[in-house]
Amino acid sequence: MNSISSQDEIKKIILHIEEKWPVEKWEINHIKIWPYLRIKLYIHLLMMMNKKLEKEETTSDVKQPSSSKKTIFSKLFLIFSSFFKLNFFFFSLKKKSHLLFGSHIHRVKQNGLYFNRFYDSLVDIHHLKNEVYNVEYQKVYPNTFNKEAVISLEQEVRSYKNLLKFKEKFTPKNDSISLESYDDFYAYLKQLPIRLDLLRFSVSDLKNWSRRVIALQPFFRRFYKKTQPKTVVFLGFYGYDDLYAALLTANQMGIKTVDFQHGPQTNIHMVFSSWTKFPLEGYALLPKEFWNWDEFSKMNIKKWCFKNHSIAKVVGQPFVNYWLKNNHFERNESNTIIYSLQTFPFEIQDMLTSKIIQLIKDLPYQWILRLHPRNYIEIEEIKAFLIQNQIEDKTIIQSSINEMPLPKALLSSIVHITNFSGCLIEAHLLGVPTILINNIGKEMFYQYIDDKLVYYFNPEEERFLNDVASCIHSLENSNQTESIQEYPNPFLNT
Repeated sequence: MNSISSQDEIKKIILHIEEKWPVEKWEINHIKIWPYLRIKLYIHLLMMMNKKLEKEETTSDVKQPSSSKKTIFSKLFLIFSSFFKLNFFFFSLKKKSHLLFGSHIHRVKQNGLYFNRFYDSLVDIHHLKNEVYNVEYQKVYPNTFNKEAVISLEQEVRSYKNLLKFKEKFTPKNDSISLESYDDFYAYLKQLPIRLDLLRFSVSDLKNWSRRVIALQPFFRRFYKKTQPKTVVFLGFYGYDDLYAALLTANQMGIKTVDFQHGPQTNIHMVFSSWTKFPLEGYALLPKEFWNWDEFSKMNIKKWCFKNHSIAKVVGQPFVNYWLKNNHFERNESNTIIYSLQTFPFEIQDMLTSKIIQLIKDLPYQWILRLHPRNYIEIEEIKAFLIQNQIEDKTIIQSSINEMPLPKALLSSIVHITNFSGCLIEAHLLGVPTILINNIGKEMFYQYIDDKLVYYFNPEEERFLNDVASCIHSLENSNQTESIQEYPNPFLNT
C-alpha cells in the first residue's frame, strides 16, 4: 500500500488487524494494551493520510558529566523540595464528588474568566462548585472560573516524577509479556504507509510505555483515596501517559470513569467506533461511560461499548444549553457566513483553496473565519494570505477562545461551512444549516446529511461553486431554530 486516501481506508486497516490478530490478549505488565495501540495507530494514519507528518526532531541524549558539589547539592535540594511540595499538595486536598480532567483548549473567555465550555456549564447550572476539582493537564490560565477548584496536574505530577527518577535507580525492571503473534503484526505494519519510528510500537517501546504508566499509578491512587470521587471524567481520555494512568487507576479502584464528548464521535472515528474484540473483563484503558451530545453519537458507541461493560448516553451539549439559558437570542436576517477551520495538519491554503477564495469574492457576504481551539497558524500568516488573495475586506478572523461564543456566532450566520469540524453537531443542535466541503466530512457526518440542515458538495466537481452559491441563497432568509432539549444533571446517578 503506497498511500491512504480516506478515513474509510483507515477503518478497514484497523478492523483487519482486529480480525487477524488476537489483539484482546496482548498484555504487558498486566495491562491489556490494544486500546493504546489502536488509538495511537488511528491518529498516526490520519496524519499520514494528510501527508503532513514531519520528521521528528531529535535531541542529544548525551549528558555532560559533572561531579561538582553544586550539582549534588542541587539534586538533593530537588528531591527534598519535591517531597515537601508533593506532600503539601496531598495534605491540602479535600473530598470531592467529581474529578474533571480537561485542558485549556476546552476553555473560552467569558466575563473576563476562562470558562470550560463543557464542565463549567454543568457546574454553574447545577451548582456544583464545591463538589468538583478541575484537573488541568496542560496549560493553566491564571484567571479561570471556579479558580479554587483548579489543579495543575502537570505541576503536581512533576514533583512526583522528580522523586520517581531517584527511586527508579533502585527498582529492578521485571516485565511480564504476553504478545501472541505480535511479530507477525509488526511485520504487517511495515507494509503500511506509516512512520514506525514515530509510532514506537516495538516490544521494547511498549515495555517502556507500560512502565511509565504503572509508575504514575501510586500518584493517582493517593489522589483518589484523598478526594474519594464518585466519578472521574475526561474530555478525551487518550494521548497522554498521565491520562492513561489516571484512567487505568480509577478503573482498577472501581471508580466510575467517563469520556465526555468534545468533538465528532462518528462511525469512522476509530477511537469511538467499531471495536470488535474485547477480553472478558473489558479494557481498563477504556472508560465505563460515554456521555454524548446527541443521539447519532450515542448510537455509534452503543453498538459496541456493552462488550466492554460500558454504557453510552446522551447528556446534551452543555455549553449550547448553558448559553441559550443565559442569553435570549433569535435568528434574524444575516449577511454573515461562518467557516470553522481545522487544525494540524491543515495549512491555511488547504482551507482557503482557490475555489473557496472565489466563493468569498463572488458572494455578497462577510465570512467569519473561526479558528480551531488548537489553532497553530500565526494570525499574521493568515492575514498576509488574505491580503495576498485580495479577500481581507470580506473576511474576519475570529478566535474560538477570546471572542464571540460559538452558539452566538452560529446563530448570527446564514450558514456554517466546514471541512469536517465537530461544530457541525453544535450547529445541528441549534438548527443552523451546515455545508460540508470535504470528502472526509462526508464520510464522518453521512448520518447527518439530509439536504435540509446538512449538505455536502464535492469541491472536485465542476458545479461546486454554483451549487454552494445556490444553496446559500436558498438559506438566506431561513429562520429555522431547533428547540434545545433540557437535560438533567448527569452526575445525579453517580
